[in-house]
Amino acid sequence: MTRTFFLGLGGQKCGSSWIQAYLARQPGSDFGRMGEYQTWEHQLGGVFARYRAPEPSMLGKLRARAKVALGAPEPAAHLRWRLQQDENAYFDYFAGLLAQDGIIRTGDITPSYAALPAKTLARIRDGFASRDIAVKLLFSMRDPVDRLRSHMRMEMEKGRLPEAAENEAPLRAFYASHEAEARSRYDQTLSAIEAVFDPGDIFLTPFETLFTANGIANLSRFADVPVDAQAGMRAVNSRAKGSGLSEDLEGEIAHHYAPVYEAAARRLPQVAEAWPSARFVLPPTSA
Repeated sequence: MTRTFFLGLGGQKCGSSWIQAYLARQPGSDFGRMGEYQTWEHQLGGVFARYRAPEPSMLGKLRARAKVALGAPEPAAHLRWRLQQDENAYFDYFAGLLAQDGIIRTGDITPSYAALPAKTLARIRDGFASRDIAVKLLFSMRDPVDRLRSHMRMEMEKGRLPEAAENEAPLRAFYASHEAEARSRYDQTLSAIEAVFDPGDIFLTPFETLFTANGIANLSRFADVPVDAQAGMRAVNSRAKGSGLSEDLEGEIAHHYAPVYEAAARRLPQVAEAWPSARFVLPPTSA
């Protein structure tokens, strides 16, 4: 049976935690030590530089080796650092999971991988191909305005933006920032994906339909796993988006990201209806 690695590119605040949890609990799955491995994006620098794992102290390294030698799990921080240091270690780690009896499915679903360029995606594909492991690509896209609002709240909660009551001023300042742009350009992500992967190895979905019966069934067919029709009732790492926005600001954001809407609609025409803010950019006939 084909051994498969699922590479999830997010997007951020687009259900990636739910997708990972859904696939990881299926028979024949072992997604390993962490939910998000965050191995590749630090190489991009800029807003992604913070994902570079700090080198453990010598004592930390010795403790990690001792734990592994005793059969305990490798500490997550040490594992992330080790995989960032040597890309072969990344491929070998997941190949080791797939070498276990009965395991045919593993993966790394990390939201900020949506920014990875085609050359990095090709390195990941080829690294697994050399180990006789197939790679399938997952990418979920959410209404950009809703995604940005959820993203902004997360940045506030993590202390990277000052706390503020949900209102338009912070969002107006945030939506075109480097942090926001870096995670919102689905058009660039889609181009990178299609430059590297065959259509049959790509799963694209609107976030808004992912948790429906049809959305779950589509993901299950792609991943070749049993359908869990009740899974859409489970919220994983969800975050409220807050109160409504004015038409002016919603339209302003939508027009700023017009290439995103247009690129998504070319691949998934249903976003014209599934994304509330699409009405500012996409003609109704795109549905």
